[in-house]
Amino acid sequence: MFPEKLSEQAKQDLEKLGVVTRTNSLVTKVDDAGVNIGEERIDASTVIWAAGVQVSAFTRKLADLAQLDRAGRVPVERELHVAGHPEIFVIGDAAGAKTAEGKPLPGVAPVAMQEGRWVANNIQRAIKGEAYTPFVYSDRGSMATIGRNLAVADIKGMQFSGFLAWLMWAVVHVANLVGLRNRALVIAQWLFSYFRYNRHARLITGELKNLK
Repeated sequence: MFPEKLSEQAKQDLEKLGVVTRTNSLVTKVDDAGVNIGEERIDASTVIWAAGVQVSAFTRKLADLAQLDRAGRVPVERELHVAGHPEIFVIGDAAGAKTAEGKPLPGVAPVAMQEGRWVANNIQRAIKGEAYTPFVYSDRGSMATIGRNLAVADIKGMQFSGFLAWLMWAVVHVANLVGLRNRALVIAQWLFSYFRYNRHARLITGELKNLK
């Protein structure tokens, strides 16, 4: 969803970190010994899949009211309710919401957060006997962090990369945390790790039993 220039910059930054990138490649099979990209086989003892989320199975309960799309999302009207059912709202990754121009909205947190506030306002309007208002998404830009001092950002048509984009991402991330204490704690931890070059990893290995 980034402009081509930023996408290429992100690719170059990843390759400098030792990552081999493959674009326009379709994974056709994944098993415990590797992956297949078309007819090509790549053996690997560890495979990490991070290509999106699957919609909750709960949305299938609405299949009788609306035709779900391939991803299982529920098509909604501009007011974020199911067509013909103004009492049923669907938002976030579960909703197949679109802009006024018919362009699908991306499945990212800012969209879901704005949709939640909009639905709350529409419910309040309904309680007062007022009509719903169509959802209008305010696109405040997109950011992605790549590594230490590396990120890309597209803000209102302005493009940033490298340390500046990374710093902007950090500021936005902290600003969206709940509570002053959480923000202060995260900043302190980040500064400590940044200047000490610490890397933290929380790994679950082996077989776990009797987890409750």
